[in-house]
Amino acid sequence: MKVCRSAGAASFFLLFFWLLTPGRVCGQETNEQEKYHVDSTLFVYYQRCRTEVTSPSVMQKLDTLFQMAAEKGDARMQAVALSTKVDHFYFSPATEEQEDSLIFYTNKVKEFALKTNQPQYYYFAWANRLITYYTKQKKLNLALYEANKMQQEAEDREEIDGMQNCYQALTRIYQAKELHKQAAIYGQKLIDLTLKYNLNQYNLTNKYLELSNCYLQTHEIEKAWKALEEAQKYVLNEVQQGYILCGTLRYYVQTNDLTKARQLLEEATQYYNNNIELLTKRKTNLLEVATDYYMKTKEYDKALAAHLEILEVNDFATPSSYRRLGLIYAAQKEYLKAIDNLEYAFALNDSLSSAQEDISVGEFATILGMEHLNQENKELIQKNQEILLENRRRLIILLCIIIASFAFMFFREVRLNKILRRAKDAEQSASRMKTEFIQNMSHEIRTPLNSIVGFSQLLGSISEKNEESKEYTDIIEQGSNHLLQLVDNVLELANLDSGTPILTDTKVEINALCRQWIEEAKSSPKPGVELVYQPEQEELYLHTNPSRLTQVVSHLLHNSARFTEKGSITLSWHTFPKQQSLTICVTDTGIGIPQDKQDFVFERFAKIDTFSTGTGLGLALGRLIIEKMGGSLILDGKYTEGCRFILTLPIK
Repeated sequence: MKVCRSAGAASFFLLFFWLLTPGRVCGQETNEQEKYHVDSTLFVYYQRCRTEVTSPSVMQKLDTLFQMAAEKGDARMQAVALSTKVDHFYFSPATEEQEDSLIFYTNKVKEFALKTNQPQYYYFAWANRLITYYTKQKKLNLALYEANKMQQEAEDREEIDGMQNCYQALTRIYQAKELHKQAAIYGQKLIDLTLKYNLNQYNLTNKYLELSNCYLQTHEIEKAWKALEEAQKYVLNEVQQGYILCGTLRYYVQTNDLTKARQLLEEATQYYNNNIELLTKRKTNLLEVATDYYMKTKEYDKALAAHLEILEVNDFATPSSYRRLGLIYAAQKEYLKAIDNLEYAFALNDSLSSAQEDISVGEFATILGMEHLNQENKELIQKNQEILLENRRRLIILLCIIIASFAFMFFREVRLNKILRRAKDAEQSASRMKTEFIQNMSHEIRTPLNSIVGFSQLLGSISEKNEESKEYTDIIEQGSNHLLQLVDNVLELANLDSGTPILTDTKVEINALCRQWIEEAKSSPKPGVELVYQPEQEELYLHTNPSRLTQVVSHLLHNSARFTEKGSITLSWHTFPKQQSLTICVTDTGIGIPQDKQDFVFERFAKIDTFSTGTGLGLALGRLIIEKMGGSLILDGKYTEGCRFILTLPIK
């Protein structure tokens, strides 16, 4: 019984270390392929980190690489930086914190890969690093637990990368457990998946060789040979060809075809001696098969030499190694050496079996603990989902209330807009009717007024010698003129209110226009009142409407003349280059306007003295004209010596 247990443990150690080494090469090849389509700066920095992967300082450099990749928007290199942190703990010498750190950073990679939709890194860190670490540490139950969990996730999400990594991990775990039947099942699944979805076929030769070895262990010879033939189809380089030679040699030895085995052993030995990489990294594989061959051909000296070379090349020695060494010595009839090696193998196997039992107990305790944590996590997730659903329900109700409020406000706004539109249409219609009425009435009134004015002038000329008659005719003429002016002002206000534009595209020289206004106003001031003109400069051209501007300024000068008994009336203008504006001022030393009436005078039909002549439309009409021209007309409230009207126009 002890012999069987010793043989099993020995096979486990040999198979375990044989499986791990190719995994590391595969990981390096995968990382090497990631350099394509990557920013050169990031890749150079990554290569620098990769060469120092086991150094403690590499963690800070990988943080820098992660930040650089984030700034360039390269999520792929961010995942590579996190995965290299996992590699740091995977390849570093064993410490007490190694497993915890490896689990922590594997979860970090999984979290980031899930968030950025990069499943290849999610499953690579989980399968090729964490699960392989458990296998390496002989925690096979934990490895199998993680692999089964990964298989469930990958199948639920239908992610091919996950299933590929999972089948590879399960194949290696069952090989390490010496459950070759199950290992063959998952090895075949891995190959079928690779071919079906045309995945990376770089390591397909190794996968077929592993499958062939599993079939040899279960004595399925035909399947083993067929797997060898398939492996030959996918050879890509000399190293893989060396693997093929070893695999075929193992097949001939296991099937007792020793003639072909000898020929192939010579060919494989020469091939390995000519290939440095095979000689330094994979010579153990050849030596193991050679030892088996020499034992079957009873060439015990050569078997002993080959086996001692295996012990010399490898830093580790398993119970199986010492058991085989004892059997070789026994075959050579060196029984004392055989007994020593077999006893040592049994002792080593017992200590390892005891350690393995402790590990298994610890693994089961860990699995139970993980299951308990998973259950608690599921309960917390369920509670969080219930809270989230309740919050969503409240949010939906709140959103419905808000939407209903907005809908009510919207329909109310639409209804009010319709009412306002109807009111506006009615107002515009009334305004048009008013304008049409005023225009028609003005036309009808103007005709008889013109007749009255004409006949009053005729009567005045007839009765020049009769002073009383002439006085009456002058009154009739003056009243008719005032009435005619009122009709003109009302008609003009109606036209401007209806939206009639005022064109300002006539180029004029302002000094010439001001002198014209002064000349026309010379007869208006009362005796003793001086009419003054103060220009800012000798010449200034601008685009405006001279007739409308003359209408407004002449009215301002006329008003100043009416209410100024002594002093002066000053017309001046100034320019403001920054504001691109021109200011025309009419300043007098008359009676002025009270402070509380200064806004009132610009209203229509506004008169401070109700007994004075005039219609009260002049200033209102003047302001409306200036505003239509893009300017403004105001009364200077700071001037107290009389009145000062300020007219501002844009300079075009």
